[in-house]
Amino acid sequence: MLRALVSRAREWIAVDDPEDRIEGSGEPIMSPKNRRSPEAQRVLRESRDLEERHERRDEP
Repeated sequence: MLRALVSRAREWIAVDDPEDRIEGSGEPIMSPKNRRSPEAQRVLRESRDLEERHERRDEP
């Protein structure tokens, strides 16, 4: 009985080999706050372009 209990405890505590259980593309996982949709990327690009045009216009 004690042997079965110890065996069960070992199974419960055991950790799988990470190489066997992790599957994926291998690319880093980005935080949701750092992800941007293509629409957001376009808006940021347009905003940056407008700002650059404004700065050029103000140059002497």
